[in-house]
Amino acid sequence: MTKWVVRANEKRRGLTGNEELRKRIEGDPQLKEDCYFLVAKSGLQPHQLITGLWLDCNLMSADSQTLLRNENMDLWPISEDTLRRDIKNIRRVARQVHAINQTKDLSPTHAENMGKSFAGLPQMLRLYAEELERRVNIWAPYWKGKKSHIPGIVALTRERSLYERIRSSSGQYHQTRLLRLVNVAREIMGYRRISQRAFTIWLNRFEKRRKKKS
Repeated sequence: MTKWVVRANEKRRGLTGNEELRKRIEGDPQLKEDCYFLVAKSGLQPHQLITGLWLDCNLMSADSQTLLRNENMDLWPISEDTLRRDIKNIRRVARQVHAINQTKDLSPTHAENMGKSFAGLPQMLRLYAEELERRVNIWAPYWKGKKSHIPGIVALTRERSLYERIRSSSGQYHQTRLLRLVNVAREIMGYRRISQRAFTIWLNRFEKRRKKKS
């Protein structure tokens, strides 16, 4: 499956989840009241509020440290320094295997029915090390650039989030109503529900970051 097909499937899932969220809200009197209360307070259209809930329901997990850690693990399951040491070790082993293959008594290349399988091992190790080094050299600068941009992306995402749009329009977050809607979106997305206390703590931190930047 190509990356374009994967993205198309993700987009379809997003549209389906967004529609399910809308139906859940419309079918629950309390959620519907919460939704239209926040629409009136924020000046957003209902579909904008629902889209915002869908996109930002897990914003509390999108801090710089968490994103950096997750991105780093995806790209570097083994650290760059360790990989570069491994490349040197693979080349060292290739030299040693080549030396062993020159001996008459120790070399597995002289084993019946198996010698041909081992004969090319030193060259294969050298090629593997070369290709691994090439890929590390490509991705190392990319990661450094991406790493430097993540804090700015996180800050911009917060500034444009549903939470900030509600606060800037009405002067407060209306967290009790907002949390009920957020938890429905999280449930549909497969995330755990957030307690009122945890949501209050996160919003307080969210507000402190905003004031500190201001």
